[in-house]
Amino acid sequence: MDKHMNIKTDILVIGAGGAGFRAAIAAAENGLETVLVNKGKIGRSGATVMADSDLTLDGASLRELGFFGEPKDSKEKFFNDIVNQGFYLNNQILVEKYVQNAPEMIKELIDWGIKIESSEERAIETPGASILDALYNKAKNVGVKFYENVMITDLLTHRNRVIGAFGLDLYSGEFLIFLSKAVVIATGGWHKAFEPNAGSRELSGDGIAMASRAGALLGNMEFITFAPNCILWPNNMKGSLFTYILHMITKGPILNNKGEDILKKYDPYIINKAISSEWNKCVISHITYREIMEGRGSEHGGVYLTLPKEKINEMDEIINEYFPNWKYRGGNFFELRTLLFNGKGIEVSPAAEYFEGGIYIDDNYKSTLDGLYAAGESAMSLFGANRVVAATTEMLVTGYIAGTSATNYAKTVEIIDPSENQIINIEKNLLNLLNSNGKYLPQDLLSAVKEKSFQYLGPIRNSERIKEFLNYVAEWKSKLKEIKLHSNRREYNLDLIEAIELKNIIELLELSGISALNRTESRGVHFREDFPYTDNINWLKEILITRSDGNVNIMYNPIKITKLKPENKIYSYWDMVSLLMKNHSDVTGGH
Repeated sequence: MDKHMNIKTDILVIGAGGAGFRAAIAAAENGLETVLVNKGKIGRSGATVMADSDLTLDGASLRELGFFGEPKDSKEKFFNDIVNQGFYLNNQILVEKYVQNAPEMIKELIDWGIKIESSEERAIETPGASILDALYNKAKNVGVKFYENVMITDLLTHRNRVIGAFGLDLYSGEFLIFLSKAVVIATGGWHKAFEPNAGSRELSGDGIAMASRAGALLGNMEFITFAPNCILWPNNMKGSLFTYILHMITKGPILNNKGEDILKKYDPYIINKAISSEWNKCVISHITYREIMEGRGSEHGGVYLTLPKEKINEMDEIINEYFPNWKYRGGNFFELRTLLFNGKGIEVSPAAEYFEGGIYIDDNYKSTLDGLYAAGESAMSLFGANRVVAATTEMLVTGYIAGTSATNYAKTVEIIDPSENQIINIEKNLLNLLNSNGKYLPQDLLSAVKEKSFQYLGPIRNSERIKEFLNYVAEWKSKLKEIKLHSNRREYNLDLIEAIELKNIIELLELSGISALNRTESRGVHFREDFPYTDNINWLKEILITRSDGNVNIMYNPIKITKLKPENKIYSYWDMVSLLMKNHSDVTGGH
C-alpha cells in the first residue's frame, strides 16, 4: 500500500460551491470540526462563481428585506408556481422547505456582505463571485479547514455507512485519506458530459458517480435542463449565457437556415409567456432543437438569433443599459453587436445548464447510505421535472439543511477506520490508470462522448435514439479499459484528471439514458417523441436507479404531495404546458 496522509474530522464536505460552503458553515457553527475539500481553488471554481446570479424568494418577503418586491406575492404563490412548473413531480416537502428558508438564507448573505446589483418582483441580482466571497469569509471565520486542489476519487464505506473519502492532491500527487463521521457531497452537476454546455469545466459529476459506486440510490436522472440561445459560434464564446439573457431582453426573431422565424410556428401565448420567463428553458430549447434535428440549423449546428429590424437602434440603447459597452461578467461581446447590426444573426444553441437528477435524498437531504448527505445540484432536485427558480437559493437552503442533518448524525457516531483492502483496491485502480498503455487519450474519447450526449440525450428524445446512445455508452465503457496517458506522473497530471472525470461521466450517462428510456411519457425537460403526452395516471412517480453487483436496478417512488395534487388524467405535452402556464401567477423575477 502506498504512503498516504490521514485527515480526521467530524464532517467532510466535498465541493466548495455555494452548497458546500453553506453545509460546512452549518456544521462548524454547531461546534463540529469541519473540512471542506475542493478539486479546484477554493472560492474561485465551480458553478457558483460563474453564475449570473439571481437569488429568488417570494416578493412579500423580499419587500420585508427592504428591496423592491411584489407586495401581493406570498410564500404560498411561490410554492404553487414551483410545483406547477415542475410538472407536479416535485417533492412538495422539499419545495416547502425551499420557500420557507429562502428569506433567512438570503438575509444571511446580505448581512455577510454580498453586493446587490438590483432586485425584481421575486429576485435579487448579485454576482456569483460576490456570493462565494461572502461564504468563504464566513466559513473561514467559523473555523472551517480548507483543502484545495484535491480530487476526491472514491467514498470509503463500512457496511451501509460512508466513513470518509479517498483523495489525490493534484499538485503533490500524494494520496489523502479523509476519515469522518459524516460526509456531505456538493460537487455540482455533470455539465462536462455535453457540448455545448453552460457550466464550469470542473463539473463532471464526480460526487454523484462516487455515491452511486458506493451503493447510494440516484433519482430523476432523465431530467436535464438546457438553456436556449447560448452562444454556439464564435467558438471562443461557446456556451455563454449572454445571448440567452439578450434574447429575453430583445425578444428578437430566431431564424433557421431558410430565414424563417421559427417561433411563429407555435402558439403565440406559449411563446410570449416562455420568452419572458423561466419557461424558455423548457419550451424554447425544444423548439430550437427541433429545427436543428430536422436539418434546418445554422452553419455550425444551431439557429440564428437576430434583432427586430424595426427596433434595432432602440435595442442598442436598451442592451447598453443592461450590458454597458456590450460587456457581461468580465467578457466583451461587442463582436456580436457588429454581427447583429450588420443584419446577420448570432449562431446559438441549447446548452446543458442544470441537472434535476442526482443523489436520492430524504426530506433532510440524507442519502440512502448512513453518514452520506447531498446538497445543491448533486442532490436530486426539489424542482421535479423542470427547474423554474434560482439554483443559487437552492444551494443555500439545501446546503444548510444537509450540513445541519450531517451534524446531528455525526454527534451520535464515532470515526471508523476503513479496511486495508478497500484502500489497496482504490490505490490499485488509480495506479493501473497511471500506468495504462492503451490507445485512447481521455480528451479524444471525451470529445466523442460530449457530441453524442447532446445529439441523443438532448431536449428531444425517442426510444430508438436512446437505445442507440446506450450502445455508444457500452462502447465507451470498453474503451475506458484502453485509455492511455501522456505521463505516469502523479503531480498535476491533466490526463489522469480527465480520465477519472471521463469514467464518472460515462457512468452517469448510462444511468441517465436508462432512466430516459424507462420514462415513457413527456414531462418537463424530458420530451419523448414516441410518447408526446404527460401521463398523470401512470407517471406521477420518480425513477430511482442504483448499481448492484455490476447490474443496474430500477425502482419507482411515488411523489410526495402535501398541498397540490394534479388531475388524474393524460394530457398532450403542449396542452399540459399551456395549462401550467395559465396556472402560474403573474409575479416575475429570476432567470
